[in-house]
Amino acid sequence: MKMITPLLLIIFFSALTFAGTKEDMEQLQRNLLELQQQFWNLDSTLKTNNTAIQSAAKKLEDTTDQLRDNQAALNAKLETILNQVQALSEKLDETNRRMKDLASGGYQRPVINPNPDMNAPANQGTSTPGDYVPPQANANANPSQGTAANNPGAVSEQQLFQSAKAQYSQGKFEQALRGFQDLLDQYPQSSLADDAQYMIGESYYNMKEYVDAVAEYDKVIKRYPDSENVPGARLKKAFALFSLGKKGQGVVELQQIVSRYPSTKEAQIARQRLAELGLD
Repeated sequence: MKMITPLLLIIFFSALTFAGTKEDMEQLQRNLLELQQQFWNLDSTLKTNNTAIQSAAKKLEDTTDQLRDNQAALNAKLETILNQVQALSEKLDETNRRMKDLASGGYQRPVINPNPDMNAPANQGTSTPGDYVPPQANANANPSQGTAANNPGAVSEQQLFQSAKAQYSQGKFEQALRGFQDLLDQYPQSSLADDAQYMIGESYYNMKEYVDAVAEYDKVIKRYPDSENVPGARLKKAFALFSLGKKGQGVVELQQIVSRYPSTKEAQIARQRLAELGLD
């Protein structure tokens, strides 16, 4: 009996120890299952978030592309509107000039007599000092004969151009632009027509009449699109616009020069100006 009791105690405590180990194992299994479930939930959440991030990134990329396209379309519309505004401004300026001419009785180009009477009094001339005097081969020529190109006695286009250029070089810009305009009126199809038109713009620019300068530079751009004067006309037009406080229009002109005439000296100047404006 005494020997049976310790054996039973050993069996009892062994059973208790086994029971405790089994419960621990079950608890560990439960904990492991919970951890696995948490991992699966976290993995699912990460996958969902990644999908959402990728979708958001795609939408952002699409939105960026759309904004870029919209910006390009707006720039194109802006350029169209600016061209329309400039065309209207040109017409308005031309109308104002005509009204001024009508109010003042109109501008009459002075002429000189190629065979003046050396005995005539000095005050009988038809021009005053400083006036532009286009050389006329025949002071009595009939105006109804049309352009000087059809008049055998007319002064050549080269002479008209050089005479006006001399006035310009002397700083007599108003007289010079009249001379260049004479060339355009008498020889509209001249190979010097684009040069004369450009110099009219230059004359107005040097006179600080920037509105008129812009209008005259525009004529070079629109009437003589293949002229080598076009890049220069666009550049000086941009500078005139800046002088008028129209920075946006001036920037557009500079960008057009860089885009259309990248290898020209005008493009180099335009890039420098854009860089100074922080738009490079």
